[in-house]
Amino acid sequence: MFALNRVIAILVGIGFVFGIVGCKDQGQTIETIGKDKITTEKFETYYTAYIEKASRLANADKETLYRLMCHPEQIPQDPQARDMIAGLIPENNYEKFRDMKIIEQAAVAEGFQDRPDIKAILDQVYLEALAQLYFQEKMQAKIKISETDKETKCQELRSKHPAEMAGRTLEECLKMGESAAKMELFQVEYPRLRSDIKESVQIKKNNDFDRDDYLKNKLKLYQDIRKTGGCSESSTTITPSNEPNLVPAIGK
Repeated sequence: MFALNRVIAILVGIGFVFGIVGCKDQGQTIETIGKDKITTEKFETYYTAYIEKASRLANADKETLYRLMCHPEQIPQDPQARDMIAGLIPENNYEKFRDMKIIEQAAVAEGFQDRPDIKAILDQVYLEALAQLYFQEKMQAKIKISETDKETKCQELRSKHPAEMAGRTLEECLKMGESAAKMELFQVEYPRLRSDIKESVQIKKNNDFDRDDYLKNKLKLYQDIRKTGGCSESSTTITPSNEPNLVPAIGK
């Protein structure tokens, strides 16, 4: 969850803002920040992408986000959820966009984005975010929830959380039931989709190259890290959990 949220947020917050410089200056001019003319079209493009990002990060359909924007009293008692919904309000969203553009102009003036280390970081962020977004979209296409599933999960939520669900309408309960059912199905389909994608891409290994030996013993930076960190031959190897990056549905 941390990886998906953080990576996509960085991608949109940094990559999109840098990329938007290349957009044509169409629409009315709102203001000029540094050498960048901020037009209504430029901001609307950013705002549309921001809402799309929020929908994906929250694993919530846009209608749910719109309802919470109009009825803030229904936002879950979670500071992050409230901040996310508040960030969708145009006034708040523009201030964030404006602040980033100011910082971007300062960075561009110094040629910050052209530094090799910064380029490498942006490339890494792009790669990880693209893979996450692609995987998530493919997963969403596989997950189909029936009306019966929604109703069943709705009843389960009402049974398990009577106080929280007491003020929810049937429509809201069904939406929450749908999100809960999607999360369960996600856990089942996640390993299957990973396997399908891997099988769809041709991989040709170099049999003359010992990858394991390279990664363990010949990667210079890692060897320096081991010396600095005080690793020994008996140091325990850290392995990832390989758990899917589940994103709780908002309102769940």
